[in-house]
Amino acid sequence: MVAGDWLKRIGVLAALLLLSSCYIPDKFKSELRLSRYGDYSLTYKGDLMFAPMLDDYRKNKIKPEEEAERQENVRRDLSRDIAFRKIEAKGKGRFSVEYERVGRLEKVQLTSLIRRDARMISLRSMENGAIVVKANAMKPSDAQILAELGLNMEGEFRITTDGNVVKHNATQVKPFGTSKVYIWKIENALSAMPELVMIRDVDTERPLAPRASELR
Repeated sequence: MVAGDWLKRIGVLAALLLLSSCYIPDKFKSELRLSRYGDYSLTYKGDLMFAPMLDDYRKNKIKPEEEAERQENVRRDLSRDIAFRKIEAKGKGRFSVEYERVGRLEKVQLTSLIRRDARMISLRSMENGAIVVKANAMKPSDAQILAELGLNMEGEFRITTDGNVVKHNATQVKPFGTSKVYIWKIENALSAMPELVMIRDVDTERPLAPRASELR
C-alpha cells in the first residue's frame, strides 16, 4: 500500500472516533408506543456496534488474548442500564441486544436509549406539553466515513401513538385502530433520522407531579 493510501486510511479511522455516538445501531427493529398522555414503551432488538472497538480492530490494536476482556468491558458498560434484557457478543465489536423500557414522562424529562451520553433515541417532555422523539443523527461527513469503512446501518423504527402529532418525518404512516403507526426505514447512515413532535393531553385522573421549582 502506498503512503498516500495509508494516510487516507489513518485519517478515516481517526475521524471515526469523532462519531457522535459510541454505539451504532444495525440490523434492528425498534418500536416506541407512546400514549396521548405520555406513557411509553420503548423496545429495541438488533445489533449494536461499539465504534471505538471497531477502530481498534482496524488498527490491529486488539490481540486475540485480549478480545474476550474487551468484549466483556463493553457488555458491562451496556448492562449498567437494567432495560437491556439480552446482551450477546458477536465478535469484532458487534453485540446482539434486546432492550425494553417502560414508563411515563414527567412534565419536563429526558429519557433515552441508551444512556444520555451515548443516546441513539431520546424522548423529551417539555413545559409547554410537547413531547419530542428524536434519533441521534450523524453528520453527513461521519456517515460517509462509515460507508468508506464498509460499515452499514439498517433497520426499522416505529412509533405507535394516539397522540396529537404536529410534526414528523416518517417515511410511511398507517392507521391502527384509534392510533397511527409512523414508520422509518433506515437503509444506511445517510437516511433521515426519525423525528416526531406531539402535544400530549392532560390526564385529569393522573395529574403530573409538579416540578421541584414549582414547590418553592
